[in-house]
Amino acid sequence: MIDTRLIERHAARAWPAEEVREEDGWLLRHTPGVPRRRSNSALPVGRGDGLLSGIERVEGYYAAHGLPVTVQVSPAEEHTALDAALDARGYRKDGGVLVCTAPAAAVTAAARPATPLDVTLAEHPTRAWLDAYAALEPSGSGRAEAERLFQRITGPAAHLGVERDGRLVGIGLLVAAPGCAGVFCMATDPAHRRSGIAGAILHVGARWAEARGAGTLYLQVTAENTTARRLYERVGFEVSHSYHYRLKP
Repeated sequence: MIDTRLIERHAARAWPAEEVREEDGWLLRHTPGVPRRRSNSALPVGRGDGLLSGIERVEGYYAAHGLPVTVQVSPAEEHTALDAALDARGYRKDGGVLVCTAPAAAVTAAARPATPLDVTLAEHPTRAWLDAYAALEPSGSGRAEAERLFQRITGPAAHLGVERDGRLVGIGLLVAAPGCAGVFCMATDPAHRRSGIAGAILHVGARWAEARGAGTLYLQVTAENTTARRLYERVGFEVSHSYHYRLKP
């Protein structure tokens, strides 16, 4: 099993912010025009008291960018002292997320669809894939920003999709790193849910990861998304750790 802190490092690289700085044990991330907290938050990558002394630097960085100060407390289980310190400073807790992992081989086997589906796979996002991402991802910020985002991804990537009536109705993205691959952008058109699309995408994606030596898959799912959690549990994912955000008033 991959160390939880290493997963967070891989995830930050797989989904890169436009500006990234590492200072005093903190990864400071900023992406103009993007509402995602993950793209505009500070991630603790150091340990111990050094993190606490660096909070003021974190606050100064985001103040200089005219942004609210947002901290991704991850892994939450390893940053209880930091979380308490932020709480004492008045930071509000929000956005619980579970990080789950699974052996790629187990997902390949468990997610194999009973009825084969044609899943497309491309190293780079096609125009149709970007259109589907902009349409299906409610937390995205539009087509133009999607293009910029996916241009920043440098790791080996698999852009997966399932087509119906000439358009993609389900998508997923895997980004590989040494020993593991992150699963992102899993989305299915509401009219086509419960038809095995997500499972088929995970099956093909896990097989792709295996071929690249990425023996472990990881993904992030909001704690309240019970439908997605049931799917991931069914194909072999288990909770590795959790995270949440702390927002300065």
